[in-house]
Amino acid sequence: MDKAQRLSVLDDLIKLETVNGDEEKVANYLKDLFEKNGIETELNKYADNRYNLIASIKKGDGPILGFTGHEDVVPTVNDEKWNYGPFNPKHIDGKIFGRGSSDMKSGLAGLAIALIELNEDPDFKGNIKFLATVGEEVGEIGSQKLSEDGYADDLKDLIVGEPSNSSSGLVMEKLINSGLIETNGATPESRIAAFCAHKGSVTYKVVSHGRAAHSSMPEVGINALDNLISYYNKQSEYFAELVKTEDDVLGTTKPSVTIMNAGKQENTIPDYAEMTVKIRTIPEHDNDKIIAELKDLIDKMNQADPRMKLEFQLLSSNWPVKTDINSDFIKLVKESYKDVLGVNILTVGAPGGTDASKFVQAKPDLDVVVAGPGNESAHQINEFVFEDDYLQYINIYETIARHFFESK
Repeated sequence: MDKAQRLSVLDDLIKLETVNGDEEKVANYLKDLFEKNGIETELNKYADNRYNLIASIKKGDGPILGFTGHEDVVPTVNDEKWNYGPFNPKHIDGKIFGRGSSDMKSGLAGLAIALIELNEDPDFKGNIKFLATVGEEVGEIGSQKLSEDGYADDLKDLIVGEPSNSSSGLVMEKLINSGLIETNGATPESRIAAFCAHKGSVTYKVVSHGRAAHSSMPEVGINALDNLISYYNKQSEYFAELVKTEDDVLGTTKPSVTIMNAGKQENTIPDYAEMTVKIRTIPEHDNDKIIAELKDLIDKMNQADPRMKLEFQLLSSNWPVKTDINSDFIKLVKESYKDVLGVNILTVGAPGGTDASKFVQAKPDLDVVVAGPGNESAHQINEFVFEDDYLQYINIYETIARHFFESK
């Protein structure tokens, strides 16, 4: 494809309003694009209007390299504050504005175009499976279904096209100094990076059941909020021990209480209280072990006090992802960046999660790199991607694929 065609594909994807729950538009667009270019596709239904897409090229008998990105975007939030319509892409001063431009329709389009161009190259001898998913932004539900259906089982390594850059060198420095990106003491040569690891997450709700009473007679009731606070304090002691372990790439576990609700009337003892917690996890503390320990803490508190009725509700569990920074795959990725950009990039740990969590859960020996043209404007008003970054990443994806199969 020429430059205009490459840009047109991204513009077309941004125009599709695929706020979580309506991703079929992207799946159908990519299906048509691939089939026009001679690539076989398959739709994988998650729910009405929600389809994962699988596209494959097979040009050899060797391993399969995976490309993956998600079709959904987060809500626009305060449309009136956008300088341009969120779903009306604008190209201004080298930037492409629009919801999903950074996270992650630029990465998705880049991977799709790379697949098409590699398929057209008679000298390319390799096998690639492209996986486009629904619902990454709310629980990674599409990648979970694809994993359950076996689509990750035959992958050797995986490229996730999520944003891995910053908008400037100063922002990269700020992200490093804040601890959001772990560089293990290395100094970046560029604002462009790749992630060899990212944290997982455990999200859960703790519910406290009590008994309502008039506030003038609290002793005849059971204050659900008091019991929840008792648990909160015990949980804080548990977290204090949990965060003492540090991963060399991802840093420490990050637990946060994010929501707490209780009570409906000022003169009534609350009979119900709840809190929601998200823990960003590292490989050293297995998600399942953390869940078991939290459940055990609740069981012990319930057994110790008959007036305590606490309930644990698991909302999601996404595994941490970590590929050895000295692995052949990560070395190949860094060499590919150097070939395209002419600089050495850092391979670092990412603060957020990706669909790779579900694919790694299905295939624990899967090597993964997160590499994409977006930046920290993801999820923000006036989200953007640099046009040059988007175009360069198409070349980066193709270069990674060529080196990958040259080495096999």
